[in-house]
Amino acid sequence: MSLCLSFTNADLSITRDVVGMVGTVGALIIGGLGLSTWRRQLHGTSKFEVAKRILTTTYRVQDAIDWARNPMIQLNKEEVEAGRQLEEEQRIYSERLGKVNEHRAELRTLALEARAIWGESAQECFAPLHELVGELHGEIWLHFWLKGAYAGPGAHVDRSPERIHKNDAIVYKADDSDEFSQRLIEAVRHIESIYQPRLRGPEFR
Repeated sequence: MSLCLSFTNADLSITRDVVGMVGTVGALIIGGLGLSTWRRQLHGTSKFEVAKRILTTTYRVQDAIDWARNPMIQLNKEEVEAGRQLEEEQRIYSERLGKVNEHRAELRTLALEARAIWGESAQECFAPLHELVGELHGEIWLHFWLKGAYAGPGAHVDRSPERIHKNDAIVYKADDSDEFSQRLIEAVRHIESIYQPRLRGPEFR
């Protein structure tokens, strides 16, 4: 009787050990699966955030460009009365372009993140927008050149109506239907076509 009880106790002890090991292994497996799922979710969230920041920053660049092209400017009265109207206009446009450059620099950083995540093709879509920013910089410089801001004594500045009209068409925004605005809208839509789908679900990321 005592021998039988001895074997039974041993069996129970072994059974408890086996159950404990199985439970531990099971917990490790479940934990590992949970960690893997968490990592995938975290990775997906990270991609989602990059795509969202790219789109919001793109819109900031677009808004800053529109503001830079706003034909309405408020000049400082004291500067105008002191004969420094042209310098005051340059200051205002410099501030406006500074805001464009600030958001553009942020977008360039995000584009590098996108390239690291999705590859070279994820960065190529920004080229048209960057080209428009560069073109606007050049045309605003030309705008003040035509006003004689950078011309030295005796320098000839071609102020033909055609040249001024062409420059004004870029420097000043009429409405969303003007050519430069349409090109800007198209550049933004191109970026949207790449990154809006990445906000919809893992299969697009």
